[in-house]
Amino acid sequence: MPTVRPLLRTDRPVSAGDGVTSRHGLSFGAHYDPERTSFGALVAHNDDELVAGVAYGAHEHRDVEILAWVVDGTMVHTGPDGAEIRVPAGTLQHLAAGTGWHHDERATEDGPAHLVQVWVTPGMEDPPPGEPALTHHRPDLAAGPFVLALRRPGVTVTVARLGAGESWSPADGAYRHVHVARGALAAVGAGDSIEIEGAGPVVLDAGPDGAELVVVTTA
Repeated sequence: MPTVRPLLRTDRPVSAGDGVTSRHGLSFGAHYDPERTSFGALVAHNDDELVAGVAYGAHEHRDVEILAWVVDGTMVHTGPDGAEIRVPAGTLQHLAAGTGWHHDERATEDGPAHLVQVWVTPGMEDPPPGEPALTHHRPDLAAGPFVLALRRPGVTVTVARLGAGESWSPADGAYRHVHVARGALAAVGAGDSIEIEGAGPVVLDAGPDGAELVVVTTA
């Protein structure tokens, strides 16, 4: 039987300053916990809120896959060539950093942005990192959960939108991290997460206002 553990929004370490508030589901930056460095293939999970016009600051990633689900507002991505891409709510941005990707992201000047970021690193059995790639997906969640398979075998990211009182079972896996981006499940609310360790069926029940979920599964 799988073990199900809630991770409440109020229990997540918080980094705040310069217009960015980030709540961490795992060790990140100054918030280091040797017991919370990964969960399956997931190595970082940040729930971020950016004030209008505020950016993270230019930085570089390497040999990591970062997926950002824009919950509210619009994020502007500035790539290594200086080109800007507007990423509105309801878009999943997928960055395979490969050999290196230099970028910045900010909220637009006309409003704040809220996004959920998940970081997945390749395993030792994977080939060396290749050329970086950036893609954007705007799923029709009314047609059912949207699944994006990552480059690493056995890892998927699912965005699911449940109606009021609707039940849904995420795909099976050894590790499943379920984050409530909006709405609520029966036992947790917006900004909370559920960690499911061990294979076996699990049923998630949405609250009276439905739920929008970001799920990372390691098979």
